[in-house]
Amino acid sequence: MNIFVDTGAWIALADENDIKHKAAKKIYDLLKKKNVSLIITDYIFDETTTWLNYKVGHVIACDWGNKILNSHMVKMVKVKENHIVIAWDIFQKYNDQKFSFTDCVSFSIMKSMGINMAFAYDSHFSIMGFILIGEEKSLNI
Repeated sequence: MNIFVDTGAWIALADENDIKHKAAKKIYDLLKKKNVSLIITDYIFDETTTWLNYKVGHVIACDWGNKILNSHMVKMVKVKENHIVIAWDIFQKYNDQKFSFTDCVSFSIMKSMGINMAFAYDSHFSIMGFILIGEEKSLNI
């Protein structure tokens, strides 16, 4: 099973002071036990390590960057031109939403890979019809 992991989930895992840290850790541990593949994009990797560097520090950003890159569970998808084209269509279409372009790229990749679940704390995923897991009680896999 593939589950997409958004930046907010990685931040909650990495930042012990994040209010979602304990819930995120429980979910991550459960996903590890179930041998789930965690799908990210190079955009998510960039966004996560940059945020961690600015807000928590370089050491933690590097530590989590290495954990992500070296994890057997994580599969990084490189964003390609066709993903950007679809993401741009989504970005323009949903002018009533405050989707980031990175979110739109994530939606594009999830649709192209047939992924319907996101480990995220961003309601935009549910607006786009994806199942949002961020609390242990929401995890039915």
